[in-house]
Amino acid sequence: MFAFKLFAFLKWALAAVGVLALVLGGVLAIPVKSPPPLASIHTGARAIGHEGRPELSRFQARDGTWLAYRLYRAKNGGSDRLVILAHGSSASSDEMHVVARSLAENGVTAVAIDVRGHGASGTRGDVAYIGQLDDDLTDLVGELRRSYADAKLTLIGHSSGGGFALRIAAGPVGALFDRFVLLAPYLGHSAPTNRPAEPTTRWAEPDIPRILALTFLGLIGIDWPQSLPVIAFANAPEAAKSVTSRYSFRLLIDYGPPPDWQGALRKAASRLEVIAGESDELMDAAVYKSVLPPLGVHVVLLPNVDHMGVVYQPTALAAILETTGGKLTQR
Repeated sequence: MFAFKLFAFLKWALAAVGVLALVLGGVLAIPVKSPPPLASIHTGARAIGHEGRPELSRFQARDGTWLAYRLYRAKNGGSDRLVILAHGSSASSDEMHVVARSLAENGVTAVAIDVRGHGASGTRGDVAYIGQLDDDLTDLVGELRRSYADAKLTLIGHSSGGGFALRIAAGPVGALFDRFVLLAPYLGHSAPTNRPAEPTTRWAEPDIPRILALTFLGLIGIDWPQSLPVIAFANAPEAAKSVTSRYSFRLLIDYGPPPDWQGALRKAASRLEVIAGESDELMDAAVYKSVLPPLGVHVVLLPNVDHMGVVYQPTALAAILETTGGKLTQR
């Protein structure tokens, strides 16, 4: 009788494992779908331009990979203020060009990075492991400190880069920085600051079943499928050469906010500021103003500025420069 029950249990257990394997296999095999191109993001990206953009520089990360950034030296020769700029999802250092140029023209050295997995840094759309971007940032700061040993250091991030900056601020790498500025930050899929994804404002299309499947597999120690793409962005086909249209699971986790965004904001509030446009089509600026100040975070809202405008409109540039202790010089 015992042998019969054991055999029956094993049969059902193997059947359950087989069904689970089929379900996971199907979920992992279905390709990620891309949303239609989002016009407002592309219009904003084109408005940034390349005038005065420096050539790419490179530094070697701890894994031997050469990662790219653009260095904008302070025009007055000053070395007391240094800013690292992290672009939004899918983008590259080009997105932060106007911000970096404005900072340099006003006495602040700026470093606009191609985050690994973007632009000229590493493999497009992927990292080698979750946590690698933290290591890369640590390595970059070490490289920059050779020339700017005593500079006050600020990390500024836009959109997903803002979420990444928040995660850094609340973690061990945050000790390397004096201040953090989040530009229209993405705070996570469940944050109330996200506007409902309408067809005309859908920037990203996540593959939720695949994300859940990979999360489950990670919990049981299977991490090799984490290189699979799990989210696609609403880029136009003609932008394919300059953007990263899909993220792997591990890049999605690495380049974004921490799970407890409220706890992170509380922890870093004294060194953190949020700047957003009132006309942001992806983020609800009014919710920033109602939710973040009770957590101790100072919020600046800019009229007539949308999601991309916060990285190139004059009012945004002036607000960003103020966070570094300066005032905008009219061009």
